[in-house]
Amino acid sequence: MNTKFTISLATVGSILLSGCFDSDSDSKNTSVRVVHASSDAPAVNVRFSGGALNTNPVVSGADYKQAAELTPRAGSSSIAIDGILPGGDTTTVIETDASFRFDTHYDVIAVGKVGDSSIAALVLADNGNRDSATSVRLRVAHLSPDAEAAAAGPVDVFVTAAGDPLPADATFTFSFQESVGPLEVPAGDYQIRVTPTGSDTVVYDSGTVPLPAGADLLIGAVDNTVFGDSPVSLLVVNGADTSEILDVGTGAGIRAAHNSAAPTPNVDIYVNEDPDLSPAAGDVAFGETVPAGAVTGSYVELATGSNRVAVTAAGDTSTAVIDETLDLANGDLRTLVAAGILADGLDLFAFTDDNRQVVTEARLRVLHGAVEAQSVDVFLIPTAAGGAGSTLIGNASPALDDFQYGTSSGYVSVAADDYVIFITSDDGSTELYKSPSLTLSAGGVYTALARLEESMASVATVTLLDDFVIP
Repeated sequence: MNTKFTISLATVGSILLSGCFDSDSDSKNTSVRVVHASSDAPAVNVRFSGGALNTNPVVSGADYKQAAELTPRAGSSSIAIDGILPGGDTTTVIETDASFRFDTHYDVIAVGKVGDSSIAALVLADNGNRDSATSVRLRVAHLSPDAEAAAAGPVDVFVTAAGDPLPADATFTFSFQESVGPLEVPAGDYQIRVTPTGSDTVVYDSGTVPLPAGADLLIGAVDNTVFGDSPVSLLVVNGADTSEILDVGTGAGIRAAHNSAAPTPNVDIYVNEDPDLSPAAGDVAFGETVPAGAVTGSYVELATGSNRVAVTAAGDTSTAVIDETLDLANGDLRTLVAAGILADGLDLFAFTDDNRQVVTEARLRVLHGAVEAQSVDVFLIPTAAGGAGSTLIGNASPALDDFQYGTSSGYVSVAADDYVIFITSDDGSTELYKSPSLTLSAGGVYTALARLEESMASVATVTLLDDFVIP
């Protein structure tokens, strides 16, 4: 591992997870932080104890890019990380033994991927020493198998003052599961860039990153599961708090669905311009989406900041039935739903998208965009349980009870299987919609948008998006 740093700093050698323990260390606590950095793994529980593992977790439901701090007894410990499966069952994805000193801080990081069985625990140790109370203390770890694959090996990391040109020599070079630091740098504005080793092609650029005096940070390069071309983002861990720095050029994305039934006509959609007969998307019919098909990850790309979205009847430049400004941050993804009744004024709902794939589950989201049915129940019935051949739901409980117009279910973890979706009145007495058998696959991301059949105010249907759509 090659390390160079041109800014004034102190470099302290890494501490190995071994060595003698104080004679009374069994009466002292240590500090262990657990970080979830496996991009295709589900939320996890963590079990941690001296000797035999406890059956009760000390951390419950930690999701990707989250962290938790623990203070167990120093000495020998057993650690298990259990993936949470749909329905609440768990499966152990990591189990390891370790010895922890009372005078050392540890990070236990879940890295790698469940899908290729490479998930493992990376343990980093740190004595916490620093030369200056006002410096910024950093440890940097390569936690991204996607970056390793994209670069076909190690990466070069350049840490410079914000706005400086890319220097000839990297600050340091490292490979997946390697780490650098602790490093101490003066407080100020910095820029972090990553290239494949020996290349000047920047595959990640943080833009300006302010680092405050006295900060003590663990920064991990993790798989980018948000948006854009960069294979990585930076996960910043400060105590148990985490934040993410996306590539500065990630941008934002929107897609739209026409969900207002007759008498609403076909529409034109304008982005950041006055209606002028040159819409971003023209003559969009009820039930259609933009981009057409709306497969996972397909968006109209926009710059960050304020973005105006105007909707008019097709060919009409005089009256906008929707005219809204969206404030989009870097990495924001939105599904826009034009809904409601034209005579009463249309609604524009902006739902936040999350396209991370989890290899142990399907992720299903339902959006309620049918103004004619203000509250409904939604049932998800396995096809094998009679859903496809039955018009009755039986004694099943709704997956979404009293589901309100204009709301989202969020992403629900669902076991991979074939299902039938039923939509009923909110008392369950009237069936409004029954889907054909739909396959939900592990690793898939699915969105179903509820709408009314055109000119049939008592009959519902759905617009299918994401992995329901075959590219």
